[in-house]
Amino acid sequence: MFVILSGSSGSGKNTIIKELLKEDKKLRFMKTCTTREQRDKEKADSYIYLDKDEFEKLIDKGELFEFEEIHGNYYGTLKKSIDEIIKGEFDFIKDIGVLGHDSFKSALGEKAKVVSIFLDVPKDELRRRLLARGEKDIDKRLSRFEFENSHKPKYNYVIKNADKDETIKKIKQIIEENR
Repeated sequence: MFVILSGSSGSGKNTIIKELLKEDKKLRFMKTCTTREQRDKEKADSYIYLDKDEFEKLIDKGELFEFEEIHGNYYGTLKKSIDEIIKGEFDFIKDIGVLGHDSFKSALGEKAKVVSIFLDVPKDELRRRLLARGEKDIDKRLSRFEFENSHKPKYNYVIKNADKDETIKKIKQIIEENR
């Protein structure tokens, strides 16, 4: 099974994933590639950090399953990561943008179960969270809010992430129900 977690910047995707991985030994984190800078307090193994030239070489070689540019940085998934999902030895989870969500849902189709969850947070709360984490360009991050929220109907589940512990509890239940 592959669990997709999406939502606007600051909605808590990475925080939720970290907690779920601590508690669920059957769940693995699927790394993706990015050209963005590593954030303070972010583990070096959260992403495969590449410069723009390295990323574009992966595109040219056809080694990426999907990619998109968000806030001036590339994000993408290696094809070999998809093979791991299809093998089915473990369940995987990853935060993925709304366009990547569509790619995964259509490409994995019958090959692997895909469960998609959108974390819903009001825009004013996102602004507060982004300020608290020291985000430099908040308006740029929030500029995709309406676009991302317009994709909510495509998700299997939409969860209002007002309380971290309650959100984690709901997602754990969703994962168990879909295993």
